[in-house]
Amino acid sequence: MPALRQKTPRRKGPQDACPVGACGRWKGGHGMSESIKRRIAALRQKTTDRGCTEQEAIAAAEKAASLMREYDLSELDIEISQDSVKAKTHGASIRDRLWRDLARLTNTATLVGDIDGDHRTFVGRAPGPEIATYLFVVLDRAIDRAVREFKKTPNYTRLRKQKTKRQAVYDFTAGMVVRLGVRLSALFADTVSEDAMSDAERALAERYPDTVAVRQRPGAVKNGNIATLGYLAGNNVNLAHGVNASSGPKAIAGKAGAA
Repeated sequence: MPALRQKTPRRKGPQDACPVGACGRWKGGHGMSESIKRRIAALRQKTTDRGCTEQEAIAAAEKAASLMREYDLSELDIEISQDSVKAKTHGASIRDRLWRDLARLTNTATLVGDIDGDHRTFVGRAPGPEIATYLFVVLDRAIDRAVREFKKTPNYTRLRKQKTKRQAVYDFTAGMVVRLGVRLSALFADTVSEDAMSDAERALAERYPDTVAVRQRPGAVKNGNIATLGYLAGNNVNLAHGVNASSGPKAIAGKAGAA
């Protein structure tokens, strides 16, 4: 799936829909909030199977349906969550290949660009977006640290031209991205769900209809030895820490299996 970017919001007048990021809502930017979403979800949990009387269950269902009509909400609006994180890249860099893998493996759809253009958003069934954004931070910082360490080695310091230095960083990062992608695939292999992914992509398309594909920046590894160093550096990232801190694949599996 190509990288997606939200178009720069049009600025015409007060009649325009409020862009996500300015008000944090969709469906025209008016009325929807996380508190309403949680309220509806709680009402839908009031069933006879959970100890409610038939009258209580019917009343809760009617109230939930009424709120959904009032705020023009679909089933996907209630079931699908989203989370965003600050991002240094905008869909075209070598790191963005890893973020797209991360989205797929956490059963989320992703795009870059917000009201100020420097966020990556993950959309999907909970807790996918939360896990994706947490791991995004863990992995992004790990790559930053590894690149800083690489720049202290002779493989980098002996280079004189900025162009060759940039290429060396690209090669190192590319190797690390490949290794991290392989490790993530093994970690989430049992929880990837085509149905959950389809729902996430549909929800993203509904919430962000004005997205455009981001063209991948051309680039190729030129020094295999440096790429290998990056690949090996990918072994040193503690993925278990990141996953355990945000519920991890087991939590995703519970949602994906029900999709």
